[in-house]
Amino acid sequence: MSAGKVPNPEVLSCISIIVCNDIYRDEASKNLILVGTFNTIEASAFPCRHHQMSVLATLTNGNGEYKLEIGIEHEQSGVTIMMLTGATNFDTPLAVTDIHVRLEGIVFEKPGKYWVFVKADGELLQQRPLLVRIREQRKAEMGHD
Repeated sequence: MSAGKVPNPEVLSCISIIVCNDIYRDEASKNLILVGTFNTIEASAFPCRHHQMSVLATLTNGNGEYKLEIGIEHEQSGVTIMMLTGATNFDTPLAVTDIHVRLEGIVFEKPGKYWVFVKADGELLQQRPLLVRIREQRKAEMGHD
């Protein structure tokens, strides 16, 4: 290390990941409005296509530029079924930045546990589970008491 250069003690962190149907910004207040948060997707058959979902990741404690990856991975196989990449820049570690991505046309080949993840410069910052399962028919619909 060169003389006088102080190492960066800050470590970028993801303090939340929220999965929902959509996200809007109220132009008057600049606040985000999250519509339809969820942790589970139900389908009548597999493979299934989920037409759209939004992911909101909140980052802080960064310093400089980072290459971001936000995606979905099947837990059992480790296969990433969807991923978006981009970059973000932090001028100060005090900044709190919301990253909103819209994922469209996601195909889930099989039911199971998936991870919605956020990576920066190839390192996992945070992940949250997303359960994808077969929709159960109600007994009343099937003619049972």
